[in-house]
This record gives sequence, C-alpha cells and structure tokens, in this order.
Amino acid sequence: MRPQFPLGIPRSGTTLGSVEILEKGVGMKSRRRSVQLGSSLVLTMIFNLLASTAGMASERPAYLDTSQPVETRVQDLIGRLSLEEKAMLLNHRGTTVERFNLRSDQWNQCLHGVWWTEPTTMFPVSIAMAATWDPRLIHEVATAISDEARAIYNGWRRDPGFRGEHKGLIYRAPVINIGRNPYWGRNEEAYGEDPFLTGRIGVAFVKGLQGDDPKYLKLVSTLKHYAVNNVEQDRQSLSAAVSERMLHEYWLPHFRDCIVEGQAQSVMASYNAINGVPSNINPLLLTEILKKQWGFAGFVVSDLGGVNTMVRGHMKGRMTYEDAVAQSLIAGCDFSDREFEKYIPVAVRQGLLPEERVNDALCRVLRNRFCLGEFDPPEMVPYSRISPEVICSPKHRALALKTAQKSIVLLVNRDGFLPLDKTKLKKIAVIGPHADVFTPGGYSGKADHPVTPLQGIKNRAAPGTEILLAHGCNISETVATVVDREEAFSRGASVKLIARAPGEYIQFLVEVPAPGTYEIKLRYKTFPDRGTYRLSIDGVEQGQAVDMYAAAASYDNVASFGARTFDTPGSKHFRFTVTGRNAGSSSCSGHFDNITLAGPSDLSYELERLPHTTGGADSGDSIRRAAALAREADVALVYVGTTNAIEAEGRDRTSLSLPGRQEELVRVVLAANPKTVVVLMNAGPLTVHSIKDHAPAILEAWWNGVEGGNAIADVLFGDCNPAGRLPHTVYASESQVPSQDEYDVTKGFTYMYLRGAPLFAFGHGLSYTTFTYGKLKLSDQQIGPGGKLTVSVDVTNTGKREGEEVVQLYIHEMEPAVTRPVKELRGFERIGLQPGETKRVTLTVPAEKLAYYDETQHGFTVKPGPFEVLVGSASDDIRAKARFSFVGTL
Repeated sequence: MRPQFPLGIPRSGTTLGSVEILEKGVGMKSRRRSVQLGSSLVLTMIFNLLASTAGMASERPAYLDTSQPVETRVQDLIGRLSLEEKAMLLNHRGTTVERFNLRSDQWNQCLHGVWWTEPTTMFPVSIAMAATWDPRLIHEVATAISDEARAIYNGWRRDPGFRGEHKGLIYRAPVINIGRNPYWGRNEEAYGEDPFLTGRIGVAFVKGLQGDDPKYLKLVSTLKHYAVNNVEQDRQSLSAAVSERMLHEYWLPHFRDCIVEGQAQSVMASYNAINGVPSNINPLLLTEILKKQWGFAGFVVSDLGGVNTMVRGHMKGRMTYEDAVAQSLIAGCDFSDREFEKYIPVAVRQGLLPEERVNDALCRVLRNRFCLGEFDPPEMVPYSRISPEVICSPKHRALALKTAQKSIVLLVNRDGFLPLDKTKLKKIAVIGPHADVFTPGGYSGKADHPVTPLQGIKNRAAPGTEILLAHGCNISETVATVVDREEAFSRGASVKLIARAPGEYIQFLVEVPAPGTYEIKLRYKTFPDRGTYRLSIDGVEQGQAVDMYAAAASYDNVASFGARTFDTPGSKHFRFTVTGRNAGSSSCSGHFDNITLAGPSDLSYELERLPHTTGGADSGDSIRRAAALAREADVALVYVGTTNAIEAEGRDRTSLSLPGRQEELVRVVLAANPKTVVVLMNAGPLTVHSIKDHAPAILEAWWNGVEGGNAIADVLFGDCNPAGRLPHTVYASESQVPSQDEYDVTKGFTYMYLRGAPLFAFGHGLSYTTFTYGKLKLSDQQIGPGGKLTVSVDVTNTGKREGEEVVQLYIHEMEPAVTRPVKELRGFERIGLQPGETKRVTLTVPAEKLAYYDETQHGFTVKPGPFEVLVGSASDDIRAKARFSFVGTL
C-alpha cells in the first residue's frame, strides 16, 4: 500500500523553490465553537519528521509553520505553485498536485445526513426540518451531521483502508433557495417560502456544520444555489426576469443572513441566468453584492458543469471555453470543474485573465482548507479525534426521532379525533402506497435500518393489536416507464443519449410503481466515444425511481461501467445487464460489479425488476381490498403522498394534487370506515380539498428520515403532542398560483401576497392542547433608525396536556408607498408549556426589518408612518395586535 503523506508535505526529493509572500487577501473572521477533541501522536511525529527532512535545508516553509497567520501560510503556498498547479487546485474534481501532495477538495453532500456509501444517520428532509420552526434543534442536527462527516474523514486519514468512499470536508449544503413555486421539484431540499424563516433555519444549519472553534472549521458549508433558482425545467438555460426590488427583498435576504451572521464559507452559483446574465458570470451577484457589500471572504463555486452549461447553453455560439473561464473568474466565480484546470493557463497566456485574479480565487479556496486543519498536525485540530463511533450512534438516532416528531404538522383534527387510545384498538388497518415504504428523499445517504410507517405502528401499538396491511394503489398510475428531463418514454422504449461534452450530468428515471415484473430497457444508440463513465442504480424501493447516471470521470480510451449497491424492502431481486460490441455483462441480485468495456461501443442496458409478487397498473381490486380491511378495523390509517419519481431535482411537479388514484383510495376507505386518519408523506404542498372536507384527522408527515415511522406512530397514539408548523402555503386551488415564470411574488405568491384564502396557511399547525395569548406589550410606541421594537406576550397552556406552541410575529405596514406584504414574518419562538403554565415570550424587531427596497435610491428604506404588529399561532390565526410608528429616515 502506498504510504499516505500528510497534506501539503512535499514528496521526497522535491525542490521547494523560493518563498514569495504576497500582501493580497482578507483574514478569516473569528467564529465557531470550541470542542474538546485532540490529536494523533503518531501522525504528528510523521508530520514533524517529513516537514523537517523533505527537501528542506534548515527550517519549515511558512505554509507549514503553524505559528504563522493563515493568510501568510496561504500566500506562501500560492507563491510556490506553477500556473498549471494553481489551475489544478481550482478544479473541484481535479487531480492531486503531486509536488506537494495536494489533492482536490473531494466535496460531498449532507442536506439531511452525510451522503456516503456506508450507513449514516438520515434525518428528515430539509422541508421537514423547517417545519419544526426550531433553529436550536436544527443546529443540533447539523452538529450531528458534521460530527459524522468529520468521523469519516478522520477514519480514512488515519487508515487508508477505512471503509466506504473517501471524502473531504467541503460540503454542499444547505439549499436555501426559496420555495416560491409550489411545483418546484426541489422543495424537499429547501426551507419553505419565507426568507426570514429560511434565514433563521439556514444560519443554524451553517453554524452547526462549520462549528464555532475560534481557529478551525469543522466543515465548510456551501450555500446553494445563488440565486433566484426555483424551477427545474430548463434550469440550465432559463433566465429569471427579476426586478431590482424583488431581488433584494425576496430572493437574497436569507443568503445575506447565512453569509453575514452564519459566516458560511462557500456559495454555489446557480445554473440559471438572471435578467439574461448567467449566474456564473454575474459580477453584480458574485462580486458587488456578495464579496463587497456582504464582505464574503470565502469562495464561489459553480454548479456541476457550470462553464460547460454556459458554453453549450446560455452563451452557445457566443463564447469559447477560455472566454467562459476568464469571464467566470473575473465576475467572481472562484472554483469550478475541469474546464478551469484546462483553460485557466490558456486564458492567462492569451491575456484574457490576470493571474492576480487566479491567485485571489486560490487564496479563497486554500484559506478554508487551512482553516479546516488540513495542513496542521492532528493534535492542533480540535475536531481530529471525532471517532467513527459517532456514525449512526444511539444519540444521533434519538435526535433523528426527536426531529421527526417535532416536524409533524397536525393539519386537521375534528372533535379531538386524535390522539388514538391504543388500549381501545383491537384491530388497525394500515393502508396506502406509503404504508410500508421508506422514502429517503434526494441527496440521501444509505439509511441504517429505517422504520416504515407500518413498522412504527407495530412498534408502538398495544400488545396483541392486530395490524392489517393493504397497499391500496400505486403512487402513480403509470407502470414501469423510462423518462428523462426532456421527454417521456413508454415501457421498453429506446432512449437516445446525446453525445454531449464529457462530464455532463445526464439523468434517467425508471419508475417502478408497484410489485411486479418489468423489463425496462435503456438503449443508448449514440455514446461519447471516449472516457470512463459511471452508471449507477441508486437505492430505491417500490414506488420510487431508479436513478441512472452517466458521467465522465476521465479522458481515457477505456469505457468502464459500474453500479452501486441498492436495497429495497422485501425482495431485492434485480437483474442488470450491459451488452454490446466488446462488452461484458453482469447479472446478480442487489449488487452489481464493475463492467469494463474495451473502447467505444454501441451498448444496450437492460434492467429487470423481479419482485416476489406480480402486479402492474392499478386496478379497482386493490382499492376494494383496502376498503374491506378498513371496514373490519377499529381505525384506518392511510399513508399517501409523493416520491422522488414525482418531485425531485430535474423534475418539477405537474399538479398539486395527489398523483395517481390516491384520492380515490382515501375516499373509498373513508366511506368504508369514517374513523380514518390520513397521513401525507410528501415534500411540496398538496392541494387535498376532498380529504380536508371529509377526513376527521390529517397529518403532514413529510419524508421523515430513518425514524419517521416511529415518529408518526408517536403522534397518532399521543406519545408526542404535535407542534410542527407549515413552512409554506398550501394553496386552495392551482388557479391561485401564478405562472412559474413569474418571479414577482407580489403577483400572488406566498402568504405575503396570496389572493384569497389558502387550504392551509403558512405557519398553520394544531395541537392536542390549547393556548391563549395575553395582550401585547410594546417597548415603545415609536422607533426610529437604528432602533428596535421589543414585543412581549404571555402565552398560557389552557388544556390538559403538555404541549408546544410556536409563537409567530408578523409586521404589516399600514400606509405603504409601494405594494407591501399583507403580513411579513419577523420573529418566532417555539416554547413548551405544562397544563396551566404561562410563559412570557419576548421577540425583537430591528428597525431595518421594517424596510422595503427603493429602486430609485438603490437601497432599503422605511417610510415614516404607522405599522401593525400581529402575534399568533399561524399567519391566519392572529391572537393579538398592536400599533406603533416609525419616525425619521432610514
């Protein structure tokens, strides 16, 4: 096995060259928390030995001298690198700079758990986290995630043979795009429709990931996707038409919060253009606002294939690769794909790009890597002793359960139908396509023994209770199909993979909606004629999609095909075959080995799912069987919703209704047994009028992580009192929603500008107890520039059960100069109260939170005049009001 040199230590015999200290650069700001972690004596000894002997005459170079300031060390290392080496380090999927053993950043994902080839703790998806309205809890979640990420990194740094895929410490999370568009396929990844709520949850998540040690970062958090990214269809070529006011008022405030307060050290530029300018080359966004106005000292990274997207999409025929690379860097993008590595030297030598800008970009990237402790002995880095024992630990599992419980929203509870008294239930019918399925959500790692809703009921029901199971219907009516982003294909269809540039991300989804035998063939008639490609079939279960990827990894003459392990409930019998000229083949259940092909070839991929039962499209029989079981049970629990086959990256929803025949299933079950609880398991809003009108109880349970099944059962049986709140509006009808191409939210988007009543309002959520609010107490009747308004209210639990209330504060400008929100969230707090207990909640509103963006002044301002403060349990459930005035000029 090749010895592992500490990062940045030159190979034996390597000449270091002269030291050139540059004055350019901005120092890191102090932040992060102290953790009692320590060192590895052996690694420290190796570090010191190599640092003192490898090509060094008498003293350690400045970049390895831990007594030097980070900026000095960074600039010293940059001064030793050639232009080509600098370019290599600005490719986020690049190769190692052998002279200094500097590898590429090996970034990873962690939206709701570490994305890894081995199990990690899988928390509820991001939209569910937002539904907790509990930033302190989300900070705990992010801290647990970053502990597991560090443990993985520490494991393979100590032992190159450590299990699983080896990743670095730069993580692409959180997604803080606003869910303005309820059809958006990635609503699961974000924190809802409101900038203030998104900012509070986002800041908590960023701080949890990065830690708060005063010197070292635990991870680097990358904010995605900057900016105005809210549509999947044509996302790599569309241009969002956004006014200056809307950009600053609605689309950017949460990014500013996560940069200025959260101190996020990385930002990802989005694929889309804004007003005709691709984000990757938008100097207003990347330099003027982000780096100058907000003081951002970190680095900007393009989305995958960002340069290629511009050349082949936004700027097709108008821009060469060297132009695109130069303009990206000049605009403020610091980090990208292999195009940066290949074309930066070309652009510099052609005079398109000053090398000083390359140095600045590399400084921003390397500064973070130094602050991660990559160049320091382990004993100095407080996070270096986080051990693999934390991965999937009981503590993290308990936190996943707590988060899932706190995210569940009680939408409807007529006449106190819930909670169910488990001691009185002899027979429970568990029904629906989500009843015995675990839905992880996008960018999920490998779940460790996930709990399905059925298993949760079995775990929590009283001993001796008979549990009946009925599938009922599929999530979609469609039998196995093959689709891509542009077209839908029928079963067994031929699919043409366009020969695009190597490395371009291409996704195909194969939907397997129900138990059955399907032959699904993907036939690539044309294929890029060079490269190493990866094909993976990624962890799915009944009702979900099989994600198939083809992505170039290198420019070799051999095309290598492989696949990852995947698991499904029940039968794991899949067959996967690759055939074609000079092609090998592989067939097995549950795991596929690598398949290597000699040279370019026309290929045929065949995937066949062979479950333990047969099936196909929905028929009335399965729904009738579900109704029959419901009829004989004391209570029926119907689990319906969506999966990533319906809403996901690259796939916007086409309807806000439940897909397939799920509403019919609910209607038939309710007719058979009126004692029916409907549990929604989805990400984006679902318009479920008929269910709301007839079901005695409805829960919004999301895709709720590894403990989701237990959490739902805890709420149903009253072991947990629900207090989740909706982070988005559930529209009453699709006619209320403006076109997704309309980026002006004042046209009717969100609770702030909605015309008409919603089905369920932003902030809505019921409880098994009741709360009363006292009269508001304001610190002042007037505030001015630089001032703040303090609002206090007494909240009392007037019910008979312990419970939590989310106190929400909204502001309404009574005499606005421009169209302003009907109400705008400006504070909230989640509190727990015992029966009869009263707590005083105090929230503060700074004067700048009253402002709107004035396009004539190109800045925020507050018009003097009256405002109303509204406090309550939801945006449509205001319990107390008071007025105050703003005086002066902001």
